[in-house]
Amino acid sequence: MDETQEALKHVKGQFKTEKLKSTAADVGSSFIEGIGSIIGSSKVKIQQQEIENLKIENQKLAREVKNLKQNIQVLQKEHETAIDKLKQELKKIYDLFPYIKELLRMENLCRYLDFSESLTKMILKMKPVAFSGKLYSAEYQRKFETDNSVAEIKQHPTEQGKLRLTIDGVSDTNWFRQKYQEFQKSIGIHVRPKHETELHNKNKGIMM
Repeated sequence: MDETQEALKHVKGQFKTEKLKSTAADVGSSFIEGIGSIIGSSKVKIQQQEIENLKIENQKLAREVKNLKQNIQVLQKEHETAIDKLKQELKKIYDLFPYIKELLRMENLCRYLDFSESLTKMILKMKPVAFSGKLYSAEYQRKFETDNSVAEIKQHPTEQGKLRLTIDGVSDTNWFRQKYQEFQKSIGIHVRPKHETELHNKNKGIMM
């Protein structure tokens, strides 16, 4: 009888121990889940706040871009207005002083041919200017050298109100062609003058 009661007490004790362990485990699990829920909720709130901040920043940037576009449009309009006004003023000047436009064209030509700035200023005074050096030909895409030449702006012989640049008494185009022929002769290439070439071709046609 005593042994039976002792065994029963032992079993009851083990049952209580197991029940306490189970209860403790449940409490621990619930606690951890509660902590996880709190932490998870905090992360969600942080993410939501970050999203809201990004939205606000995007809206701010959108407003800045819109304002910038409007400012650019205003500046473009002002620029176009200023350009139109300048064109009108230049037209008046050109109408009153036709040679100004021609002189500007001559200035651009002199710079393109590679005249120095000082020589260009002297040439624009429409007086003969002696010079030496190299000039660039767009036709032959190279420079030709001269030791002693004279540049001068003159009235165009056939076009009224026009000017032309002459070098050694001929147009800049013809001057470069002469220089090119001289260059060809210097390397042993014989070039017939235009009238001789035409006569040769004519005689060749008659012989045929």
